[in-house]
Amino acid sequence: MTGTEARLRRLVEVATQLTSTLDLQELLQAIIAATAELLSAESSSILLLDESRNELVFKISSASPELAGTRMPASEGIAGAALASDEPLVITDVTSDPRFYADIDETVGSRTRNVVAIGLLARDRTLGVLEAINRPVGDLTGDDLEIAKALASLATVAIDNATMYARLTDAVVTARLSYRL
Repeated sequence: MTGTEARLRRLVEVATQLTSTLDLQELLQAIIAATAELLSAESSSILLLDESRNELVFKISSASPELAGTRMPASEGIAGAALASDEPLVITDVTSDPRFYADIDETVGSRTRNVVAIGLLARDRTLGVLEAINRPVGDLTGDDLEIAKALASLATVAIDNATMYARLTDAVVTARLSYRL
């Protein structure tokens, strides 16, 4: 079995895992683990869009758990550029990219060297950004990008479903409470 075949098999396993839960935190944990594994990255992060404040919010990061809740303007940084893009952004040297938002590295005391950032696009809206951080030196192959796109698509659907489920659950609870009053 080739490396690509093994990664495709793993991607199918990840798809099964992601469709088996509606718990958002469990889902996000599975997504960042799969991202780091399938893209051979040191770490990965998921930033979700807070539309009311037009900010990206770090929901989870395998490099720095303390990043959770950190906010940045949705129009800034490489993540902001990925949010607006229909294609993955592959930045091999973030220090030479003017979009790099160095405040995050300063906040957690890490050093981002390179990043693959992919917008999470669901139907008619953008949910956020998936990042693979500090891949081994070298360009991504076409297979790497296809795996990244497929994983981002799976993640988008799973996050959207979990978010809608949570909203529906909250609405049902609210309706039941108001009915009892």
